Amino acid sequence: MEKKKKERKSLALRGKNREMELKEVKSFLEKLNQNEIIFDPHFYKKSKERPVNESMIRSFLSQIYKLEKIEQGKEKDRFKLWFKMSGKYSLILIIEARISKGLKVISAWNTNRKWQDKLKQ
Repeated sequence: MEKKKKERKSLALRGKNREMELKEVKSFLEKLNQNEIIFDPHFYKKSKERPVNESMIRSFLSQIYKLEKIEQGKEKDRFKLWFKMSGKYSLILIIEARISKGLKVISAWNTNRKWQDKLKQ
């Protein structure tokens, strides 16, 4: 019984810390310089198969007002960013954000928002 209580406390603390980190990511993006954005080889490989390119990603990263949602990834520095492209599509970015190294774009793709809403139901 005591073990379960300890597990709940650690999950609650992790939840609070996660929110703080997500706010820091948004602040980090607002201060980001274009020279600090680098792209992983995986991004270039996948961008040949998807309707995304480097200039599009750079443009969205500078338009923070289009940022709809941020999810923390499995690793501490990884995040999934959701940008509103239009009423129909969202742009999803997988990034690594490190204050000392800047921002690394791992992958990117667009998705139909209506399809996304149906999954939630």
